Amino acid sequence: MEQPVIYVDADACPVKAEVEKVAERLGLVVTFVSNGGLRPSRDPMIRHVVVPKTAADAADDWIVENAKANDIVITADIPLAARAVALGAHALGPT
Repeated sequence: MEQPVIYVDADACPVKAEVEKVAERLGLVVTFVSNGGLRPSRDPMIRHVVVPKTAADAADDWIVENAKANDIVITADIPLAARAVALGAHALGPT
């Protein structure tokens, strides 16, 4: 089975550092998705995707278009979590 990818709805996520630590320990790729303003990482296992600010849910839409079954989505956004679960992904809140 393919390793899951962790997708983080990063604009307002308070646990980015914690996600990076857990992902590093488990050898998982993390993709932070935001409308901008995140500092890039030199770690090749950490990816940053900046979506255009043209739509309010652009980051959510990008995550749903790229996540697949068994991936992990970190978000406080209930509608995004529901969309992720519908894909067969796991949705976790930042708390």
